[in-house]
Amino acid sequence: MELGAIIVVGEQPQASDGSPCGPALCGEPLAYLDVLGRSTAERIVERFARAETDVISVLQRTEGNKSEQLEPAFSAFDNVEFQLVEDPSSAIRRKLEEYGRSGIQHSFLLFGNVYAETDLLDLFYFHREARRGATRAMNRDGLLDFWVVDCRKVQDTNLQLLLTELKERRNLYFIREYANRLTHPRDVRRFASDLLQGRCVGRPSGREVRRGIWIDDGAEVDRRARIVAPAYIGRNSKIMEDALITRTSNIEKDCLVDYGTVIEDSSILEDTGIGICLDVCHAVASGNRFFSLDREVVIEIADPSVMRSNGLLVKAAKERKRVKNFWNFGRRR
Repeated sequence: MELGAIIVVGEQPQASDGSPCGPALCGEPLAYLDVLGRSTAERIVERFARAETDVISVLQRTEGNKSEQLEPAFSAFDNVEFQLVEDPSSAIRRKLEEYGRSGIQHSFLLFGNVYAETDLLDLFYFHREARRGATRAMNRDGLLDFWVVDCRKVQDTNLQLLLTELKERRNLYFIREYANRLTHPRDVRRFASDLLQGRCVGRPSGREVRRGIWIDDGAEVDRRARIVAPAYIGRNSKIMEDALITRTSNIEKDCLVDYGTVIEDSSILEDTGIGICLDVCHAVASGNRFFSLDREVVIEIADPSVMRSNGLLVKAAKERKRVKNFWNFGRRR
């Protein structure tokens, strides 16, 4: 029996408590963000591709400006197709109907904010034995945006009704393994910490240069900087002299942590520059936006010497290093 999967990326969910979601922090759905070198969307697609799933359809909202970056990551698998869509709900229904006509009787349906490490085939068998139109996954924290759907029944009923009317316990599949909803910056921080501490199957990108310390391609760590395990330094990022990275912190790609700055229990998202002699603790930072996990507030930093998108800070750091080397050379002479 053929089995399909539909993964919707770019459709940003709202946090159940009304608290700030991804766009309040970085302008992108959190499923797009690299966490230890890879986006959640990439990790999800890989899990389906490595399971016995015959075809995987990635539906990308046209509003997402990272679609050109996501498609090459998915093209590594022969059974993955990528499609830009304006209306995800209509596109889901059309894709399920297309699956049904082509002989695929059942399909997973998952929104890209949900990262779950459950046994996919066990979920499918549970759904098939229940003989229902749809089965929804849940964990101890509640319902997940993750279903198995009978493609044939989509043609006979309203899709939204099929997905939401799951009142009986036998229509719900309980996930005991790791799951993360990624609807809030704190979920990003927890995901990074869990990956570094081995609480889930996923692994960081790059090389483990020392136990618990992962350095990705092109990263530069000054010999006077200190990295305390577990920690991750992303691609092409720079950790400058006397900086300290500690307590399950992750520095994503194209970032700069400048001289003497301490990053503790924090996630620095891609293309972010952190200035000189700062103390970043219990936070998620993206560009000039700073989310405090303790105070539950997003702050925009106006001073580019403190925090901003990485380009200018990298240039300034290189200029300071050039001047410093010039003076050191003059003294040696």
